[in-house]
Amino acid sequence: MPQEQLGQAKLALAAAGLPASQDKGFEMMQGDQGFGTSQFVENARYQHALETELARTIGQLRPVREARVHLALPKPSAFTRQKQPASASVVLQMQAGSALEAGQVDAILHLVASSIPDLAPDRVTVVDQFGRMLSNPDPDSEAARGAKQFDQQRRQEAVYVQRIQALLEPMTGPGRVSAQVSVDMDFSQTEEAREIYGQDPARVRSEQISENGRLAAAPTAAAQGVPGSASNTPDPAGTTPVSVPAATAATPAADGGATSRTAVRNYELDRTLTHTRQATGRIRRVTAAVLVDNLPGAASSGKPTTRALNAGELARIQTLVQQAIGFDAARGDAVSVVNAPFAGAPQAEPQAAPLWEKPGARDLLRTVLGGLAVLLVIWVVLRPAFRQLLAPKPHYTVATVVDEPMPLQAPEPTRTRDPEAARKAASFEEKLDVARTAVNTDPKRVAQVVRDLVESDG
Repeated sequence: MPQEQLGQAKLALAAAGLPASQDKGFEMMQGDQGFGTSQFVENARYQHALETELARTIGQLRPVREARVHLALPKPSAFTRQKQPASASVVLQMQAGSALEAGQVDAILHLVASSIPDLAPDRVTVVDQFGRMLSNPDPDSEAARGAKQFDQQRRQEAVYVQRIQALLEPMTGPGRVSAQVSVDMDFSQTEEAREIYGQDPARVRSEQISENGRLAAAPTAAAQGVPGSASNTPDPAGTTPVSVPAATAATPAADGGATSRTAVRNYELDRTLTHTRQATGRIRRVTAAVLVDNLPGAASSGKPTTRALNAGELARIQTLVQQAIGFDAARGDAVSVVNAPFAGAPQAEPQAAPLWEKPGARDLLRTVLGGLAVLLVIWVVLRPAFRQLLAPKPHYTVATVVDEPMPLQAPEPTRTRDPEAARKAASFEEKLDVARTAVNTDPKRVAQVVRDLVESDG
């Protein structure tokens, strides 16, 4: 780059915001570290390079003009009890009129946390140039939950308003519908466990029967004969036994025995187990108020007029609004549609526009300036040229050479000239010679002198 253009190049780069930062990132690690560099210096350089690279990455976001990152990295320790968690802080300088959304702040938190080992997103703090904390270290706090719920409720209301306007403006015309929607949302967390037994007839799944009993003893014959040894001794030879009537012995009563029976039956039960968790942000009630302007009517006497909506048109609009917001009478939703003329903004009296702001003023000025430029060119350039062309040229006569001797003539009497006139004539001739010499040697300067003379005459 030439030396004379260096200043302009610096101004152009400064106007474009370049260079954004003079800090070096990982490129500083590529340089010569030297033999005397200690481990502490190497670690400090690496941490500074890491901070610079993170700042460059965050600075590429559109709302961010400049970013600085500070890392607090503890020394590694072999003892788990002495291990300290890492932390980081980010300072953002925003563009004029720009702000970060909640999703962009979360993206910065996770970007920094994922770039550093053992760094959790809740250990990262993001602050803007005004000292306002953009990151909430405790997302489960009451303030964070309240802000999130409020934002969700406002977004839901804005969605309903956009639906109503997009549905009614094609019918009424742009700017003739004003709607406001209020949404009551339930952010409570509810869990429900329910066990239901069916009413179907019982079905036997398994059955086990066991029986225990003692059977009765069989009846025995009654004892006969004379008690004693005689009845057990055989008869002597030649004797005939004598039949003695049997004596009937008393018999015990008949015993039927004891019996026990046990049955175990398992029935199949129809059971339903339900575990329900209610989602947060459930819509509890919706109310909508819609204001509709008068519709354009038939023009009378060349002036536009408006007319009020009739009952049928209001009923149709109310039905459309109910369908747009998902009207549910069971939860107590309400929709109100009112027709009223809109009060327009007061119109100020039109002021006369300046001459240079009129539509044809610029064209007229451009034409006048062009004509003046043409006249200037004619006066400065063409006029001297025409003068030189139209100036009378000196006429030279060729004398006829005659071989005859010319007669001697008497010398003319010497005329006595006025000394003052002679001095003026000599001075004019000298000035003319000087002018001719200047024209031949420096024509640009002569042209500038002529231009100045013409401008002074004009």
